[in-house]
Amino acid sequence: MISVRHTFRFGCLLAALLHPAGAEVSAQTRGVDFSYGRWWRNGTAAELFSLTYSRPWFGPVGLGFSGTFLDDRTALEDRTQAGGEVQLTVGRRGGGLYGIGAGGLAMRTDGGSLNAVWSAGAGYEWRPLSFFSLGAEARYRVEKDEWSKAFWIHDAARDRKGWQLQARMAIHFGSRARAPSPRTPGTITTTQPTLEFTPPSESDVSEIAMSSGASSSTAALTASVVRTAIDVMGTPYKWGGTNENGFDCSGLIQYAYGENDIILPRVSRDQARTGTFVNPRVADLQPGDILGFSVERSSRITHVGLYIGDGQFIHSNSRGVSISSLIATDPNSRWWQHRWIVARRVL
Repeated sequence: MISVRHTFRFGCLLAALLHPAGAEVSAQTRGVDFSYGRWWRNGTAAELFSLTYSRPWFGPVGLGFSGTFLDDRTALEDRTQAGGEVQLTVGRRGGGLYGIGAGGLAMRTDGGSLNAVWSAGAGYEWRPLSFFSLGAEARYRVEKDEWSKAFWIHDAARDRKGWQLQARMAIHFGSRARAPSPRTPGTITTTQPTLEFTPPSESDVSEIAMSSGASSSTAALTASVVRTAIDVMGTPYKWGGTNENGFDCSGLIQYAYGENDIILPRVSRDQARTGTFVNPRVADLQPGDILGFSVERSSRITHVGLYIGDGQFIHSNSRGVSISSLIATDPNSRWWQHRWIVARRVL
């Protein structure tokens, strides 16, 4: 018999394969969804209704709270019940495949006894609109007749197990934030005149670093790191990308330093803890500093960039590898300025 543990492992593995290491912005969003499904066990099918509030938790993991109602009146023993569950989703819920696990308690309508309920599996979500999605889930569900026994006492005579299939319809709010997406790398396409950023030369970067107190060797290494990033301007954004075929934000930072024999962590939140703290003010920055951003405007780092001098930073975003500014007033730069929260110095 397939266990919930094995099913959940399969769901998590599937989600991990679909969520490459280093993907920076969680695809999870806040939302409320209604689900209808059926649970098959012992030759009968019960109807299942649920209303769920879900939100991002960390990385690709989402947290949800559900109210559920199981209509089991067609069974020989009516175990109709209502209750609540806590759900964890792993992967691209917000568009695509994801793994899911849930556990909770339900009260029977035929006397008020409590059952423990566990389920795990995988689902697919299709989001035709930013605020609306449809989806389907397949889970293996286990119901324990006595909640105090939970999952650690097996009672074959009373436990009920089987597969459930659900259809979902969701309304989302607090949708995934993204910067404007101009088509020409290094420029900003808006209703205002096009603004172009000219990156500083390698010698300029070296001079800026030395004027801030860096040694000549450190200044030269800093200039080389910055030049490595600038040389791949125009490379398209690629989720999980770490090379010249495509970069995500932390992939670009890791590449720029790695090509100069400096090994950095892979994901943005770890890169934003590397090195030493720098006040997140333009006047305190040096070329080569790592800038951490929160697209959710919270304390959680979801994007990184590399400061290159002259108030500019290079990063891989929806426009590909391009330059934005910490001092310019164009819409794209101001969008990032409002979400900049951390600066770290590696060199």
